Order: sequence, then C-alpha cells, then structure tokens
Amino acid sequence: MVGQASIIFGGATIGLVAIKHYPFLIEDRTLYIGGLASIVLWFLASFAMFGSESFPRGMPQLLKLQFRAGFGLCVTGLLIGLFRIANGYGTPLISREVAVVAKHTTRHRDPANRTYYVAMRAWPPSRTVVELGAPRKVYNLLSVPLVAIGTPQADLDAMPDSGSVRLIAGEGRLGLEWLKSIELVER
Repeated sequence: MVGQASIIFGGATIGLVAIKHYPFLIEDRTLYIGGLASIVLWFLASFAMFGSESFPRGMPQLLKLQFRAGFGLCVTGLLIGLFRIANGYGTPLISREVAVVAKHTTRHRDPANRTYYVAMRAWPPSRTVVELGAPRKVYNLLSVPLVAIGTPQADLDAMPDSGSVRLIAGEGRLGLEWLKSIELVER
C-alpha cells in the first residue's frame, strides 16, 4: 500500500514540482511524444507486473484497464520529475541574447491569469522558433508582431527577427538545458 501511494502521489507531486522549477528548454512536441510513449510503455509493462491475481476478485475489466492507465501516467510523472531534478538541480546558469520573432497571449478574460508567450530562436544560430512563457512585463515591453494562437511552426520559423531578450538557462547535467527565466535586454 505504501509503495502504491508513493507512486500515485509521489509521481504526480514530483512531476509537477519539477515541471515548475526545471522546465526543459526543448521543442514542445518532443516532450509530448516522449511522455505519451512512456505512458504506453508503463501501461503495457503493468500487464507483466500485475497479473489478474493482483486485483480483487470480481473487479470489472474496465477498472483494471483504468488502473493500468493510471499506473502508466503516475510512473511517467515520477520518472520525468526525477529526471528533471537530476538534470537541473545545482547546475550552472548560462545567459545568452536570443532573437524574438513574435508574441501571443492566451485568451483568459483576466489579464492577471493569462499566459504570455514569446516566440524566439532559443538556440542561436538555429532558425528554429520555440514559444516560451514569459513574464507579463517582458511581454508588454517587446515590440514584436502579435500572432494567433496555434500559428504553424513553418510560419514562425520563416518570420524575421524583430527583437531580442536575454534567456537564462541552466546547463543540464544530463544534456538538456532548462529554462530559468526570460528577461529584457538592457540597452
């Protein structure tokens, strides 16, 4: 029971804390694909780990499948969280000026609850654009074009550089940079 509670609550907690403090500086679809693949892997592994005798007698098959899916989700959260913490904790920070091509915000009615995104070329000299959440102050002071939510990646990559920001990133111990903050460039 303690092991199950640790995976269920510990996995979700560690995953959420690590996402907040050590967000990977990678393209979003990479994390989505890896996360979904991990959930499927652990779902399938649950069939080898938990036989039918592991469940209460008479438990409906749908509930067994829901347990297996939840197990996959919780173990994935735990592993991603532990990987993020191992990658980012205590690593040195680097600072670089990066080009900004556009910005957009979520549509929440209250500006205090919106998320402000800045589309930037985070890995110079690469032309690849990534959209990262930025502080409202940085967003408001940037004089770059506004784009619609869901602008295709090809369109963002083709846009010209319109401004710049200072990107503070952690040098990941396991090879993946993580985002510390986005700041205005002082001129």
